[in-house]
Amino acid sequence: MPIVVLQGLFGSDESESVAREVEAFRLVGTESSIQKFFLREGSFDSAILGHEELQLTQGPLTVAALGWDPPERSTEFHLSLLSTFENNISDQLPTPTDEESQVLKQELQKLNTKAMTILFGEGLDHGLVWEKRVEFLTHTPQEAAQKGLKECMPEGDFENDLRRMIDDSINILSEQEFNLRRADKGIKPINLVWPWGQGERQRVPNLALKMGYPWRIYSSSLAIRGLSRLSCLRAERLPFVDRLDLKKLTQSLKHELHSMAIIDLSSYAGEERLEEKAYKSDEIGKGLIQPLLDWQRESKESLVIVATNPSGDGVIANIQSKPSERDDFPFDERAITERKVPELALSSLLTMLD
Repeated sequence: MPIVVLQGLFGSDESESVAREVEAFRLVGTESSIQKFFLREGSFDSAILGHEELQLTQGPLTVAALGWDPPERSTEFHLSLLSTFENNISDQLPTPTDEESQVLKQELQKLNTKAMTILFGEGLDHGLVWEKRVEFLTHTPQEAAQKGLKECMPEGDFENDLRRMIDDSINILSEQEFNLRRADKGIKPINLVWPWGQGERQRVPNLALKMGYPWRIYSSSLAIRGLSRLSCLRAERLPFVDRLDLKKLTQSLKHELHSMAIIDLSSYAGEERLEEKAYKSDEIGKGLIQPLLDWQRESKESLVIVATNPSGDGVIANIQSKPSERDDFPFDERAITERKVPELALSSLLTMLD
């Protein structure tokens, strides 16, 4: 039973709807039973995987996603690569190329100490393990970009060690040849490592044991993949939506029936990107949803399509072989506000389908 989750497919209201214009999504509405859900508590990431109430910081999730199991009493951070000039910080910069990533991986190793280890991850997102229990106040990249470097330096136990790592990163990276080439082209340099989202690893419920089967979770999100791994589910990296190989993903979902692909369309939010979102949604409809619908009719397997709006509220379409289980509710924003559509707790999705 494959599941496709389309985060941010729906708009905040009907005026921002793109699903209504895609033929594949209209078919989903006519061939499925529709239920809606509201994200009242907890996070979408934990609820979609089957956790009712679970709050974990980003650092431990990133470290878990990168496959590390640090010693007990370690503090784990998410490490973002940013751009800084004077006291200003930017968190909006192009992802490093493969060549730039190789240089970054080599240079970031110079920041390791006996107690602190940088885990090289993906693009601008990495991890940091400090083999010591410490209490810190840190700021997200967005907060640092708003307030500036000096105002957002880490504060707390052994703060000088973490501040030194930040300062050393600027010194090591700023004069790298690839950053000089970026400057010549008017592209922001990658010259700052920024630790945040710190926390200790916590035990979470074993969902594979609870459901009797380890679902395979495809996602571009380190947080979702980290939580999947901690929950004893199988986590697979999915490229970002603009780089998705839809044909490959379709084949993977058809052959791994206990699988879920979570595709994040939230970067297309807002009226200024509505045209891009419509194009990408149509591409997903034709390249992923329609082939899965055709496969479902032939195989008689169940297929589930989930879509959300920017608030995390959304609709679940359960497509099965029995026509009597279908209804006439649309697969778009209207189903969320339709009173007759039955409501389901998102955290119960996998259990309900098992």
